[in-house]
Amino acid sequence: MSLRELDINEMPFWPAPFRFGALFLLIVICLGLAYHFLLADEWQAYKKEQARETQLKQDYQVKYRTAINLPVYREQLVQLNKDLEVLLNMLPDDDETARLLDDITLVGTRSGLDFDRIEWLNPQPREFYTALPMRFDLQGEYHQIGEFIGQIAGLHRIISVKDFTLQRSDLSDELQFNVTAETYRQQTLRAQP
Repeated sequence: MSLRELDINEMPFWPAPFRFGALFLLIVICLGLAYHFLLADEWQAYKKEQARETQLKQDYQVKYRTAINLPVYREQLVQLNKDLEVLLNMLPDDDETARLLDDITLVGTRSGLDFDRIEWLNPQPREFYTALPMRFDLQGEYHQIGEFIGQIAGLHRIISVKDFTLQRSDLSDELQFNVTAETYRQQTLRAQP
């Protein structure tokens, strides 16, 4: 018997292999439809929750490590606040800027330099601090100028030398040294432990 001779109305009388094949095909179709209509959404939701579980485990591990190290982080924060306090104390406030200028003048005269001009330029507000630029025009020998820069670096306040020119004076053997330097004023919120 061949497939062409089989009539769908006489299915109970088909030979056993054809009946089992049709039954198997019917079962596969029913399972496919059941999966598609009943289980597909649930399976997607299950996979999504599995991925979320993995992410939650990773988040938990990160938070656990942070919680374990919290005392160490607090100690580091206290130390950082102390270091910040030291640095902030190195920044002049409004009352100390005149004294800073006096300190720079004293350093320059001790180094044997002659000041032609020393002045504050316009403050330059920045994101976390205000830059206070100053300009010096002075004369002296090469080693005196080097000593002056070294002593400025050693002052108890932060001073950055930004721009400078060094040229030989026409009238003497001394060098003409023009400097633009900056110090800073900052109001910072300190972190609380």
